[in-house]
Amino acid sequence: MNKFIIGTWNLRHGGGNRVNQILESIGENNNLDVMVLTEFRNNQNKPIIENGLKIQGFEFIATIEVEPRLNSVLIASKKKFHNIETFPDLVIHSQRVLKVKIEGLNIYGCYFPGQDLKKEIFEFLLTEIESKGKENTIITGDINTGKHYLDENGATFFHSDYLDRFEEKGMIDAWRKIHGEKKEFTWFSNAGNGFRLDHFFIDNNLSDKIIKCEYKHKYREDKISDHSMMILELGK
Repeated sequence: MNKFIIGTWNLRHGGGNRVNQILESIGENNNLDVMVLTEFRNNQNKPIIENGLKIQGFEFIATIEVEPRLNSVLIASKKKFHNIETFPDLVIHSQRVLKVKIEGLNIYGCYFPGQDLKKEIFEFLLTEIESKGKENTIITGDINTGKHYLDENGATFFHSDYLDRFEEKGMIDAWRKIHGEKKEFTWFSNAGNGFRLDHFFIDNNLSDKIIKCEYKHKYREDKISDHSMMILELGK
């Protein structure tokens, strides 16, 4: 692996009538190897998004078979999947986690629920790490929480403590590794309060390979989505 560039972006309700703008925005980042899309839906936009991604060179696409109204996850890759895994045992949350293996990297694309329900996804991912190991693992997507007073101005997040438990298991916040205690928000409430909800947690053995980890706020500011795009670049 010479260089590996992966992005994540919450589409907002499956993309709606913004789908062409979404595809154009992804296309502007044409060095991406993998894109993880959250709030993806298996509705009328699915073939438009999949075909648009394939035109851009994302030959390999994985989704979860769920009903069209549910927010889910799509992972698109220019590199071959060595494995695709879904998790029906999550039952009402089975649409929220999709795992692929690409060039030795174990990538979990996640769309976490709100408030107390996100605990179930955290517990599942911790169990995955404990049973399968964290080697070359990347957990990314709309995690829907952060650390109090760092990823928000106050202390309103549910289950923020699970991020500490990730770190205890040897997973690090890739963005914080580069940016320290800087405040930068990826989503804003109607009241104008900012929150950093979109993350890359990676195996700490990958930390020395981080070249860049950044947010693309332009797409949120232009109202193509209500979330900023996030990109992680790893080297050898």
